[in-house]
Formats: sequence, structure tokens, C-alpha cells
Amino acid sequence: MNKKVKEAIKKVVPVNMLRWYRDKVNQFRLNQMGKIEKVPFDKEAFPMGINLVGSFSHDSGLGQSCRLVAKELDRTDIPHNFIDFSVSADIPHSNHEFDGRYSTEYKYGINLFHINMHEFDKAYRMIGKETWNKHYNIAFWLWEMQEFPKRWIPMINQLDEIWTPAEFVSEAVRKVTDKPVYTIPYTVEAPYDEKYDRKHFDLPEDKFLFLMLFDSNSLSERKNPKAVIKAFKKAFPAGTDDVGMVIKIGNAGKKELDELRQSLEGYNVYYINRMLPKVEVNSLVRCVDVYVSLHRSEGYGLVLAEAMLLGTPTIATNYSANTEFQSNETACMVDCKMIPLQQNLYPYEKGYLWADADTDQAAAYMKELYSDKEKYEEIKTAALKYMTDEARTADPIHIMEKLTEQIYK
Repeated sequence: MNKKVKEAIKKVVPVNMLRWYRDKVNQFRLNQMGKIEKVPFDKEAFPMGINLVGSFSHDSGLGQSCRLVAKELDRTDIPHNFIDFSVSADIPHSNHEFDGRYSTEYKYGINLFHINMHEFDKAYRMIGKETWNKHYNIAFWLWEMQEFPKRWIPMINQLDEIWTPAEFVSEAVRKVTDKPVYTIPYTVEAPYDEKYDRKHFDLPEDKFLFLMLFDSNSLSERKNPKAVIKAFKKAFPAGTDDVGMVIKIGNAGKKELDELRQSLEGYNVYYINRMLPKVEVNSLVRCVDVYVSLHRSEGYGLVLAEAMLLGTPTIATNYSANTEFQSNETACMVDCKMIPLQQNLYPYEKGYLWADADTDQAAAYMKELYSDKEKYEEIKTAALKYMTDEARTADPIHIMEKLTEQIYK
């Protein structure tokens, strides 16, 4: 269905009815996916190795995750190839790091699908069930909630195994399946370019800058930018001259920007409303003073890990997957209470629990990092040390090789 037809339907059919119909169709397809019999894995049908399938060329969190997994595979002795695949045609393929390395063949015995859970059934139909037959099929999944949606359970039928980057995610998946679920941690990297400095982003050199990132095309409620703004306004009165907030927002409309500007009137706020290549985003994180994430929940928290590696202190909600690499020694961890969602926010369901960060404590951390240079350097040094030393003790290369060997025993 093309875009014009979709827009025409939206004008005459109530939104709630469209959502109800969409959910019914999606559930039917998921249930059908669960009933399809897959031809079991045949070790002799294909050479030993891994076909990694995912959105390599997207300059997004999902794309960066896929590229990190690809680089880990490159450091193993496992034969592998890369298939650049995307469910959505709307996201630009702007990352060229793996250009020249893509294949269209599923030539090895293991398929590793790095595809969002909520797009998995559509990907299954696009790729075609014959690609799954006789292969050992693994999903690399990220998920932000403690509960795994019941509606998605049928698609696990097509999988032999599941990998995730964090125990937080693995534990959620283990609740709904007895199939193997393994945690393969990222080897985080954060390349930057010094030419992307404050001047490049039209940011002042003489102000202490806090940064928050979110994308209007994603679920901003989970990233919780309103809490960051609330904490910032509690920490610093309007008119404070030497402090500012940088808001990197993707795909923001005029109405949303107007609302942000109105809520922050009287403050030094700098908006970056455009998509940036990953190196440029990393450089932005590096050239501010503090990165703030008062998220509701994270399936990993990649930007937090990258900020630590870039030497930028972080203020973060003390909940979900980011707590596996952050602590009170390496970050300013903000207490929270768990609250239920009051409505469905696809793909999250009403009643699921997520975090409500303490904005008073977040504001206190903002003031402390701004005024206490010793504390600032202490957090910065401890975070960088952890990311370059202790975080490297996890060995995803060895885990991948061991699991692959186990499959072919």
C-alpha cells in the first residue's frame, strides 16, 4: 500500500479503528508464523559459518548495534558474511562503513537475524520461509521491558536460539521460552572526529553544556525528555548565564519544537534538529560537558556507554540494562520508582512497568557536576577506566566461537 492510499484511509477511518484492525492483522500473522513447520537444521546442507542479517547501513541505534556485532564476528575465526536488510524503507541508508562487503546469499548454516522484535514477523515474510529451512536460526534481540509481550511468543517457533546484548533482555526472553538464550555483550567503540567541535555545532565555548538525545520517530515517552527538562529547570534558574542545554532531536516537527522552546524560555538552549552520521553524534557527545538520560528503560543504553568511553560524565536512571555497565562510581545514577503504563504505547502495553526517575536528585547531580570540578573529574576518570579496562574483560569473541562450536557438535 503506497503512502497516498494510507493517508487517504486515515482521513475517513477513525484512528482507533485503524489501530484495532492493524493489531488484529498483526496478531493473525504472528499466530500463523508460530504454526509454520520449519525444516530442522541440517549440518550438512550448508558450510559452517554465520550469515549476519541486519540494518548495517542505518545511522541509528539499531544500525550501530548491528555494526558492533559485525565487528565482533570479524574478530572471530568463524566464517561469515553480511546481508544488509531493512524492514522499513523510510530510514535512510547513510552509513557506508561496510560498503563492498554485503552479500545476498544465505550461504552458511547459521542465520543471525539482527532485527527488531516488532518487525520480526514482517521480516520473516519479506525474507521468505525457505531461507529459514535447514538453517540454525538465531535472533539478536534488544528489548526494553521486564516482560516479553505474549503476542510475540509465536515467532520464537521459527528460532533455535536467541542472543541479546544484556542480561536484562535475556532474563525477559527466558521467561517465555525454554530455548537457549545467551548474552553477547558489546565491545563498545565510539569513533569521533575533532573537526566536529563546538564551533561546528554552533555551540558556545564559554558555557557548561548538558546534552540529551531523542528522536520523534521513536517512542519519546521511553527516552523521557520531559524529565530531563524538568530536572534542568530545577537545577538552574532562568537567566543563568554560563549553563546551557543542548537538545539533539531527530525528525521534530514545528509544533514539537515550538513546545520545547516555550517550556525552556529564558534558558540557554541549543537545538540540533537533523540526522547526523554516527561519528558526528559521538563528536557532539564528546564536546559537551554532561550527557543526561532519564530514560524509562533501556535494552542496552549504547549512547551512555559511548559517552563514558568518550570521557563525558553521565547522569542516568538507575534501572534496566545500563546498570550492567554503570554504577555510582562511574556515573550519577538517579533513583526511580516503578510505575505502570497507563495506555498502550506500541510496542509497549498498558500495565507494563517502567521507571520514573527522581528529577530532584537528577537536578542535584546537575548542580554538583557543574560546580564541583573534583567530582566531575572523578566520575569522568572512573567511567573511562571502566570502559577501557573492566568492560573489556567480557569476551564476546570467545562466547560466539564457543556457541558456534556447540551448534556444530
